[in-house]
Amino acid sequence: MQDSGIEPPSLLAESDLELIDALQISPRASWVEVGAAVGADPVTAARRWQRLTSTGEAWTTVALGPRQMHALSMAFLEIDCAAGAAAEVAAALARERHLITVQHVAAGHDLFVIAVAPSMAALADHVLTALPRVPGVAKVRTHVATRVFEASCRWRLRVLPPRTAAALARRPAAPESTREMDEIDRRLFTALLPDGRAPYAELARAVGTSERTVQRRLTRLVATGDLDFRCDLARSHAGWHSAALLWLRMPDALLEETGRALLGWPETRTCAALAGPRNMLLTVGLHGVADLHPLVVRLEERFPHVTVADRQIVLRQSKLYGRLLDPYGRCAEVVPVDPWSLPSAA
Repeated sequence: MQDSGIEPPSLLAESDLELIDALQISPRASWVEVGAAVGADPVTAARRWQRLTSTGEAWTTVALGPRQMHALSMAFLEIDCAAGAAAEVAAALARERHLITVQHVAAGHDLFVIAVAPSMAALADHVLTALPRVPGVAKVRTHVATRVFEASCRWRLRVLPPRTAAALARRPAAPESTREMDEIDRRLFTALLPDGRAPYAELARAVGTSERTVQRRLTRLVATGDLDFRCDLARSHAGWHSAALLWLRMPDALLEETGRALLGWPETRTCAALAGPRNMLLTVGLHGVADLHPLVVRLEERFPHVTVADRQIVLRQSKLYGRLLDPYGRCAEVVPVDPWSLPSAA
């Protein structure tokens, strides 16, 4: 094997895992709150977080909230590539701002991609005309999401005691209104992508408004479910060395009940209902590939109405919610997510 020049990961210290878990529970919590949760003073907690972000081992970012996930159009794409072209295609697609996840999979196709667009017309225009023209793309199969139960914002390490976790849990204020996101809201979303913990003063400069306005807008956007926050990490550094995609089939009447129940599973990353005969996609984190079989057994025992139609191991993740990843899952570069970047088709 050719030496990539990138050092393989080592497991993070327990204190680092606790810090990351605290920020997964509440990504914008103050350092006073975070320090109290992990048993460190605020300065020490902030310094440790700076070290983790500087090495690309962990990061925070903004995410689309459940209301936006319902308003936008999402699709899961299975992409066949020309022989030997998968790496180049993945690198090109990872640069696209409306493609939030790009993975190499062990399957009958080469890549698994998650696309988000402002409308079904814009999504259709992309997958029917733009995507097939990308050099190296041979075939695209599209699975349209009809309901997104979870898109990896709730997944966490679960190393903090339940009482500590409960104290950190976010309690959004009651929404002031339910108006649609405007241009300033979208600029605020973009400004938060590189760092979900960016201070209000920095955000105010980026969007051209006051700190008070930024704080008020953020509070409203989180409360209405337009925005959410997430804390991610190089998962192999925490012992999560593998991941898989499970394509499920079940009676449509049981989709809602099953999707909601799967949100409580510690392995669940993304869960969505689909329009096709394989009508649910579940992506899971695994400590190792051998964990896939016990998980499938547990799934079929817990949900007798579910058939696992297909399963695919993730070989490598090239992009995760706006982050380009190195071969070991560390953040190498930010490519901001922008679901509104696709022009609406006429």
